Amino acid sequence: MTTFRDTVSMVRSTHRLLSADGAINDRTVQALLKSISPTLIKRELNLRKLVVTDTIYTTIPCLELQQVPLSECCEWVDPLSIARSKFKLPRIGESNYFYAIKGIFAIDQSRKLKEITPTRYINLLKLRNRIPDVYYWIQNNYLYVTDPNVCKVKLVAYFEEDVPNEIMYPDCECKAHTNIDLCVNPLDKEFKCPGYLIENVVTMVSQRLLQTYFRLPTDKQSDNADGQAPNQPDK
Repeated sequence: MTTFRDTVSMVRSTHRLLSADGAINDRTVQALLKSISPTLIKRELNLRKLVVTDTIYTTIPCLELQQVPLSECCEWVDPLSIARSKFKLPRIGESNYFYAIKGIFAIDQSRKLKEITPTRYINLLKLRNRIPDVYYWIQNNYLYVTDPNVCKVKLVAYFEEDVPNEIMYPDCECKAHTNIDLCVNPLDKEFKCPGYLIENVVTMVSQRLLQTYFRLPTDKQSDNADGQAPNQPDK
């Protein structure tokens, strides 16, 4: 497992300026890792890669749901209830084709839910012979499930943001003797990035830090420095 601390050390070792500058703390480097890596991961998802791997996915073992009226999220006037996650979810990664969701499973019924859109679900409701499948969709960062009796699900997805503790561990408290992720230093948590992309991410983060903190010249500025000065307005 590659941690954020491991990857931060890789960034610092790429250039002497980064390893020596005390103003660039580890949390600053970690924040850039989190903001840059999704760009490369989305490129891979667009190529239909990383779908079956476990490298980038996080499991929320027990996501709590509550009943809400279907009219909350779409145009439906009849009194029909569905289930919705109690909290908004962190931003889920997505490609040009799909959300980076590996699976959503109803804990009580031990079955995998099927993805659908609200419009398609309404069309299904209008059919005389309804299919008894359970569907889900993401809207306004909430998870909606078509069975109102489903109160908990297991969600496996790629999140571009940290999962809040109240979502990941709704019944846990951080105590001195516990050894769960809730109590782990953020730098010691796993860096959700495929191994073959880490070198590219490290290079991009290093370049961003050098340009931001040391004002390295851009290519255009370098050309001007090597050649003639840029044109000056006539006096």
